[in-house]
Amino acid sequence: MRVAWALVTLMLSSLCMGCFGGDSDDGFDWPDPVSDGCHMDYDLECSTLLQLGETAHHSLINPLDGKMWIVFLSGMIKSWDGENLEDVADLSDLVSRCHMEQGLLGISFDSDYVESKIVLLSYVEDGTCEGENQSDLVLSSAKIGDAGVMDMDSITILKRIEQPYRNHNGGYLLHVGNGNYLWGVGDGGSANDPHGNGQDPSNPLGTIQLFEFRGNEIVAVLDNSTGDPFVLHYGLRNPWRFDVSDDGDLWIADVGQNCWEEVNLVTLDKRSNLGWGDREGFQEFYEGVSCTEEQGESDIDVTDPILAYPHQEGNCSITGGYWMDWGPESLRNGYIYGDFCTGSIWIIEEIEGEWTETKIGNSGGMIVGFGEGMNGEIIVFHWTGDIVEISQKS
Repeated sequence: MRVAWALVTLMLSSLCMGCFGGDSDDGFDWPDPVSDGCHMDYDLECSTLLQLGETAHHSLINPLDGKMWIVFLSGMIKSWDGENLEDVADLSDLVSRCHMEQGLLGISFDSDYVESKIVLLSYVEDGTCEGENQSDLVLSSAKIGDAGVMDMDSITILKRIEQPYRNHNGGYLLHVGNGNYLWGVGDGGSANDPHGNGQDPSNPLGTIQLFEFRGNEIVAVLDNSTGDPFVLHYGLRNPWRFDVSDDGDLWIADVGQNCWEEVNLVTLDKRSNLGWGDREGFQEFYEGVSCTEEQGESDIDVTDPILAYPHQEGNCSITGGYWMDWGPESLRNGYIYGDFCTGSIWIIEEIEGEWTETKIGNSGGMIVGFGEGMNGEIIVFHWTGDIVEISQKS
């Protein structure tokens, strides 16, 4: 997820605290926000579910009571039963909001949540907004009390990753079965991957981390003789959401810089280099590269994306996304994703042996995340705090 200086004056003051550095020097001109109503094809319909006034970006279903938890960048977690919002946690004193890409970035239920009442949290830790970034990306655990409210004294830091800059934090968490989890980590920020983090498998920045959570600790799952044993995939710029299909394939939406937004398809059992910062999409990357330069094969061992779309027609930044083995029937067996700037939503499906993308509509706002609704709806989160739900036409 990327944000623009041009957006700052359009956000509520509560979203604009502190400093707003970022990759404004990456050669990309940000478009103005758009909001013109949700329009869907594929026998789908959409409606506004909530208008919250602050940025929420993810939802997931509580396995204990079926309520929808909503995650806010500010550090709030709320529970929605279809009529009322109730507070689950307020982490605003723990998370940094110096930059629009910082905050509470991920949450996942423990695989044995019904018994343990433990959740995993991913956030950028609070720190000074002056000078260079001093806020780490943190992985923590916490216990939910009997009243459904987080016990703040139970928060335990499991792992921290130093962030040299304030942007490109990643931070998404995903349970993939058997107590194993994926944790997305951005390349550390700025523009052009100045420290070469993406192509360093011994560095946690620019990676998808794989770990097992047990005994309120995390342990590496991979048996790697070289590099960081937590690193499953590397060569990523800012993996803003990923999902695992029912056959174990991992779909990653990786935010581009100058020219290309990409969708990567890899596995959970083999480490892959996804190219950044030597490649963006299918194209060689270097500072000052033209988006019209001929795309070619890499001279390094890289797994190219299965799809890359350009910064055209207002598109600017990919937001993943789910493999649809749930939800509306017309979207089953495909991967959905959207674009932050235009609100466009696409699905990738395998048609006659080839992965083919189709635009299924427009959410009517700037997409910061997707989530799951209580009745199988797709939840779409807008930067403005509006939440849209997409369901099958009745």
